[in-house]
Amino acid sequence: MEDVVLRMPKGDMPLLSQFAARMGWQIDNRRDVITRFIEACQKNRGVDISDEEIQAEVNAVRYGV
Repeated sequence: MEDVVLRMPKGDMPLLSQFAARMGWQIDNRRDVITRFIEACQKNRGVDISDEEIQAEVNAVRYGV
């Protein structure tokens, strides 16, 4: 799969969601992706993740830092 960032008006989301469902695609917003990351870290590590660790991961994913 390829990850793509698409900016569009909120009013167009229902149409895109319908099309994505027909194509078997998955739509996530940025908050969903970060929330899943935090939950996975807490589940796998069994400890809370710091704000700094979250920011480092976001920077690594978004900017390759």
